[in-house]
Amino acid sequence: MLPDLLLALVFAVHLGAFAYLGFRRRQLYYLALVLTFALLTAAFLLRALAPDLEWLGAPLHLIVRRAAWLAAAVSLSWGLVRWRRRSLAVSSQ
Repeated sequence: MLPDLLLALVFAVHLGAFAYLGFRRRQLYYLALVLTFALLTAAFLLRALAPDLEWLGAPLHLIVRRAAWLAAAVSLSWGLVRWRRRSLAVSSQ
């Protein structure tokens, strides 16, 4: 239980940091990061505090965690596209 709460805290700190950056920089890119860390925070809180909750016969914390994996895949893909565009823009100058 304690490791899950510590991970939830780490993810919550990242959630706050990326939400702050997203609001400050006004870039939609941060939405995927915020969603990823919100889902990870929720998944580990559910695992620590309500591990018996189920939805459609599956543990809810696993469903939320899998959704976080999908959000992370979107976030990583988006980040790679941004990095590639920036590197092409720099090399063309």
